[in-house]
Amino acid sequence: ENAKQTKPGQKEAYIDPKTVLLHPAAQSVLQKLVPLVTVFARHAPRQKEAVIAALNGNGSITLMCGDGTNDVGALKMAHVGISIVSVPDLEAKQREALEGLSSAKDDRKGSKKKTNKKKSTSSSSKRKKKTLEDSLRALAEAEEELNFVALGDASVASPFTSRTMSIKCTKDILQRGRCTLVTMLQIYKILGVNCLVNALVLTRLFSAGVKQGDRQLTVVGLVIAALFYFVTRGKPLSTLSPKRPPSSVLCKSTLISIVAQFGVHFVCTMAVTHLSTLHLDPDDPSLVPDGPFNPNVLNTATFLVTVLATINTFVVNYRGRPYMQNLTENKLMLWSVQISYVALFACALEVFPPLNELMQLTPLPAGGAEVFATADGGGLGEQMSFVVGTIGFKLTLCLCMVIDTVLVYQVEKTIQRIN
Repeated sequence: ENAKQTKPGQKEAYIDPKTVLLHPAAQSVLQKLVPLVTVFARHAPRQKEAVIAALNGNGSITLMCGDGTNDVGALKMAHVGISIVSVPDLEAKQREALEGLSSAKDDRKGSKKKTNKKKSTSSSSKRKKKTLEDSLRALAEAEEELNFVALGDASVASPFTSRTMSIKCTKDILQRGRCTLVTMLQIYKILGVNCLVNALVLTRLFSAGVKQGDRQLTVVGLVIAALFYFVTRGKPLSTLSPKRPPSSVLCKSTLISIVAQFGVHFVCTMAVTHLSTLHLDPDDPSLVPDGPFNPNVLNTATFLVTVLATINTFVVNYRGRPYMQNLTENKLMLWSVQISYVALFACALEVFPPLNELMQLTPLPAGGAEVFATADGGGLGEQMSFVVGTIGFKLTLCLCMVIDTVLVYQVEKTIQRIN
């Protein structure tokens, strides 16, 4: 019967039976009933759509998996819609091949356990091998035939289409979705920290009239582009973690992490720039905003610290398990980070001078107490003067780089443990 709604003093209002279950009054009732039900079976297309709408109204995130025209409404209503292929003949063929493959593997395991007692006959081993080959061939044929199956209306209504006959694709969507979400979150964190560090370094350089070289900017750009590419090469894990990743880059833990990491980089950068400024020649004609580029100690030291902070940002913000491969499993990322660290410390210690010349880096001072005759007395300046006078400028620079790496790593790990 057609659903009707009557109000005092008004005529009866006609309600379309096709949308009656989506009416606010019906939805308010369904939203109370739906959480009490575990399995919804033998539903008409309109009922499927109404159930999904009720779940959405309760604040749930819904995923709908369908294979036909009767699922189109529910697929559109769900937050995530997945269309799967429905071919009964191929499904039976695939199931039969999988069962044969499983039994052949079990027979092979059983035969291996019995090898110590007696050897199996050649005829039985050939028969088992033939059964395994036939099962693999049948499975490959079924998967090949799936590629030629025409997609139905469900694939038009859903954002995802899977050429499989199993709902296992829902797990794949969740795994890849979480991996993508975690990757994007760490990319935003990396961009946030790097932007703050670059703004700080450029401000310090501009205030001293120092500029960056073209080769230096090219190297930084290539390193960042390569590391971003390798970050996206991290693959999702085969198991689904019960712990959900953060849903927004603006969550409290992410913002605290960005501020804490920048705080560590700020202290180390300010210390290095303070040490380097003392070695600038005030009569250098290039120390003006529009002057020519001329490598000096401040430019060289800040370049090394900036690149180090960039690499550290990639390393400490790489999330890894339980959503994607760890840094040690992402080989391209691991190798590129290791090579970058070795190159940076080689430049700081001037192990290979041609590399420093290629990057437009000036020779660093030997360091000593006499170098800081113009330094401000008292406080941090005296302590830094003492350290440089004891171990030299190069080792002091390397020490600041190591401290930055260790501190920013420990800060990020502490924040992750707290959350």
